[in-house]
Amino acid sequence: MAIRALSSVLLAAATLAGAIAAPSTWALPATPSTGGSPTWIFFRDRGSDRSTAWSTYPDSILAPTPRAVARREKARREREALGRSATPLDPAADQELAPHYLEALLATGARLRATSRWLNAASVEADAEALRTIRAFPFVADMEPVASFSTDSAAAKGSAPHDALLPEAGDVEEAGPSYAQLAPIGILEAHALGYQGDGVLIGVLDSGFTLGHEVFRELDVWGSRDFVQGDDNPADERSRVPRDPPGAHNHGTQVLSLIAAYRPGRMIGAAPRAAFLLAKTERSDSETKIEEDYWCAGVEWAEAMGADIITASLSYNNWYRATDLDGRSAVTTRMANLAWERGVVLLNSAGNYGPKPQSLGAPADAPGTLTVGATSLAGRVVPFSSRGPTGDGRIKPDVVAPGSGVLIASAGTLDRYHRGSGTSYSTPLVAGLAALVVEAHPDWGPAAVREAIVMSANRADEPDNTQGWGIPNARDAIHYPFLEGRVTGRASHSPIARAAVSWVRVSEPRGEWDAPGDSPPAGETRTDTGGEYTIPNLPPGAYTITIQAEGFTTETLGPFEVPPNLGGVDAVLDPVPSSR
Repeated sequence: MAIRALSSVLLAAATLAGAIAAPSTWALPATPSTGGSPTWIFFRDRGSDRSTAWSTYPDSILAPTPRAVARREKARREREALGRSATPLDPAADQELAPHYLEALLATGARLRATSRWLNAASVEADAEALRTIRAFPFVADMEPVASFSTDSAAAKGSAPHDALLPEAGDVEEAGPSYAQLAPIGILEAHALGYQGDGVLIGVLDSGFTLGHEVFRELDVWGSRDFVQGDDNPADERSRVPRDPPGAHNHGTQVLSLIAAYRPGRMIGAAPRAAFLLAKTERSDSETKIEEDYWCAGVEWAEAMGADIITASLSYNNWYRATDLDGRSAVTTRMANLAWERGVVLLNSAGNYGPKPQSLGAPADAPGTLTVGATSLAGRVVPFSSRGPTGDGRIKPDVVAPGSGVLIASAGTLDRYHRGSGTSYSTPLVAGLAALVVEAHPDWGPAAVREAIVMSANRADEPDNTQGWGIPNARDAIHYPFLEGRVTGRASHSPIARAAVSWVRVSEPRGEWDAPGDSPPAGETRTDTGGEYTIPNLPPGAYTITIQAEGFTTETLGPFEVPPNLGGVDAVLDPVPSSR
């Protein structure tokens, strides 16, 4: 597909990311707290001219997988097609942090919490005296507090009534009560086309996961990691020190169910056939809501494992003023930009601090991140959904989706469900939608996927800081940009089946990228039994449509400009006059 409407905004993410050294790292095994302040320590350099890039360590768990390398290359090709530099990522971005720098930090009595190769930084827990010593080290470029987080669910106020849509019989048989949250964003239409997330790998960053519920019986987990405890178990661990707080797995389990659930008749997720990486990056108790560093480690890990999509329903706003949310300042925002440059489609909740303007949290301000607000089940933006603009004046959120009264699996049970509200729940629904687009178009880079979702939303012609570009539609995003319509007879008003619908591009190619999966610039299709036709994924340009059917006059329509997508290209054919 052609990338046009949003490219100038989206490419800013890669530009911002390029200024930051950058894959992947693990949080370190949990050790007792020092009682000090969690703080980011940013290094001036890599500490040595000797390259220690990941390719030097083929057996390292930190090395990007072949899947990740292929995704990065796809993103590079997309940047090249859009006219940006296609220079491969700097190998230094995958380089280990200098061991002697880390040893110097520990020698002050600081406790190492996590490290980030992308940022060339470490987070430590240290008292005031240790921090003063660290600040004086010549290799330290900067220091800043590790920001606190909040989950964008549960506490949401101003939730709308559960004004669900009435399901049709066939849909409710499969989706059950989850119909009301899937239908408004076109998920069921995309499922009917055969897209359910096959071949797509989704990283979910949250506060923990338990997988005993009936909706997870067919769940495909490729990897899991607990960055808080430093092991591979993302569930509650009450026997560990420090112990997980009770219910730590609740939020992540609920979020995961909205994407991955598969229990026909009771609950269906947006992308139930996708594969998953589960990263526990947050402690859920009120005393220790300072896990920005673990979030960053989780993003690096999921990217290196090959995730196509990463979704998080957490916001970071402590330490950050509205003016800091400018798409380049907050640590998590910088990490989101780096993930975008590496080809990851990243989604984040807008937050639950609306309706006041500039109520977003980081990394919802990142240019390439799909920031998701919340609506009622009937499509009305709910009061709690955070609003833009960003600190530098850009529109956010990007889209909105059902996030009030949505059906979720009850964590810690085998077969119970309840309803919840928050942008925490609208975000995974859109993450599942994105997975269906990636499945349908594995050749698309992140900019193409993002544009298809945003520009197929129902308010794409008049975006604002309350609902962004509006409610996306999975089926339309898969087809974007497209022409479609209905052909009927003038006298009978009946649909004409099997009418020949041909199209041709009548303008010169505009030089934008035509993805390999696009429709050709000229071709022919047929109407279905309802007289309807769709010409999906057209290369950019102006098109005429010619419609022919036996016994009717030929009709030529247009020209029509593509993109954006354009529905309603209907035709009414006159019968051929009888000869006497």
